[in-house]
Amino acid sequence: MRNIGINVSQDVRYGTDPFLVCIKNTGFDAVFTCGNEQDFIAHVADKCAVLGLFYEALHAPWDNINELWRTGPATEDLLNALTESIDLAAANNIPKVIFHLSSKENCPPVSDAGLANFDKLASHAAQKNIMITVENQRKIGNLATILEVYPKESNVQFCWDNGHEACFSFGREYLPLFGDRCALTHIHDNNCRYNVDEHLLPYDGQIDFRRVADLIHASGYQGTLMLETDLPHEGSEKYANLSMEQFVSKAYAAINRLRILSE
Repeated sequence: MRNIGINVSQDVRYGTDPFLVCIKNTGFDAVFTCGNEQDFIAHVADKCAVLGLFYEALHAPWDNINELWRTGPATEDLLNALTESIDLAAANNIPKVIFHLSSKENCPPVSDAGLANFDKLASHAAQKNIMITVENQRKIGNLATILEVYPKESNVQFCWDNGHEACFSFGREYLPLFGDRCALTHIHDNNCRYNVDEHLLPYDGQIDFRRVADLIHASGYQGTLMLETDLPHEGSEKYANLSMEQFVSKAYAAINRLRILSE
């Protein structure tokens, strides 16, 4: 049976360490985190090693990601941040880094400069034995180009985000296109309204998870089903009425249900 995982954040209302212990005890196998906070990443890595959790991926920063397809000082700042993500992953035995390739509707088109920028990152990641997984957003052109330029045998693969597909893609399904390149998933729910990316637990919104399960099964993907949910945190009303144990149990039940359906 495939692994199941969930995101972990510094601001989770219950505290990072209690949350990690709870998800392990509930039956989760893997985690990922977002951002380049060095001390936090090292702490999570150490805690996961003790608990026996697989720290599978680090989500690189996505601010100003459209600069990837340009040149100039802002592009250099972005490349430095993405390179730092690769280095942090390597230093903490995290095998995968997640990149966005675009942001919003009016992102730049695919460019020679952008392909050269990405190649620097892919080459650096290969030297560090790190896999880059590129995630679906609103646009398909840059994603398709990158997955065509870098072959299936390379260290560049696909991260399928089913929630983005439901609220950004006007019905386009990505697993039938790139399922053979899928190396990671982001699983969450929303109410299928354009540009409203709610990051709910599965079955709390309007996404058809029977269809999600069928797509996963048909793709042949056997990797982790990784939740990417808006964790309860200060100022958020999502799941604010749940204790840590209740929230984690609800999350486990949802992703485990999808795991069973997708076998």
